[in-house]
Amino acid sequence: MTMRSKLRKLRFLLLLVVGTLFVSMTTYAAEDSKDPAGYTVESIIPENQVDKTKTYYYLSMEPKQTQTIQVKVISTKKEPVTVSLAVHDAVSSSVGAIDYANPKPKLDRSLKNPITDLVKIKDNVKEVTVQNFEEKIVEYEISTPKKDFAGVKLGSLRFVRKNEKSEQNKNGLTSEYARVIALMLTEDEETFNHGAELHLKKVGLNLSNGRKVIAANIQNDQPKVLQEMKINGQITRKGESEVLAKHKMENFSVAPNSNFNFELPLGLENFQAGTYVFTGEAKGDGRTWKWKETFTVGKERADKINEETVFKIKVPQWVPWSAGLLILALIGLLIFLTRRQRNWYERK
Repeated sequence: MTMRSKLRKLRFLLLLVVGTLFVSMTTYAAEDSKDPAGYTVESIIPENQVDKTKTYYYLSMEPKQTQTIQVKVISTKKEPVTVSLAVHDAVSSSVGAIDYANPKPKLDRSLKNPITDLVKIKDNVKEVTVQNFEEKIVEYEISTPKKDFAGVKLGSLRFVRKNEKSEQNKNGLTSEYARVIALMLTEDEETFNHGAELHLKKVGLNLSNGRKVIAANIQNDQPKVLQEMKINGQITRKGESEVLAKHKMENFSVAPNSNFNFELPLGLENFQAGTYVFTGEAKGDGRTWKWKETFTVGKERADKINEETVFKIKVPQWVPWSAGLLILALIGLLIFLTRRQRNWYERK
């Protein structure tokens, strides 16, 4: 091989290496730009993890035990990112998914010693700042009560990036970038998703996101999760068979010691006061629950919901007047035609 050929081969290899590095750097930068949050989180699983195949915490505890767990907060870009830290209780929601992000949920009366009472951020840290692809450790201290508990306690560790003013859009809205790690504690290590018990608590006319619904409030008073539940229901007026509203949902999940509203959407027409019957059924965990509840909606309540709903048929003020004038004109035309026909017969 001549010296010239060797130089050409060396030049080709050098260009290939430089090109490969350039492509790699470009790809990395592109991947970095695709992550608008600028951070991620990673759970550090301890030895008392019940199921080590899971990335969320499912810990076996004992009464009056104190334990510290850790979470990595990892930067995914050079610029600094500040992340707010919080601990939440898990509750059920009307959309069928367990809600881990509600900062102030209304807890069910059956829930004793919720996660927010048992888990605290160590040193009362409120936020952490990461930058330039670094990692920082956040520690949480778990303290179980003196008396043992059955079933599971369910909640979450939530991480929310603090927004900057420059991130607001023209409408003044900002995007929220959040990460959540579920946290479940047990002492008996029994199956966490077997043993839920459902009860119908009340039924009534409600507003939900601006729309009229009949809400059937259903409670799970056991410290067990219910998964893949199917639920359906319908509304009839008392003494009648016509179905006024019906709804069904599948893959419904229910948090332990919680309650939720199963909502049956109503139409745009005003809801009339009266006595109605809710008939419902739920299936899950190899069990079936059935309910039939009579409820009354008073005129004051019906008028209030009809007025406050966003989705309604609103008739402009000129429509009744125009309709009245058209009816009068039609009556006048009928009288005119009748008299004209009578005169025609008399002349004939």
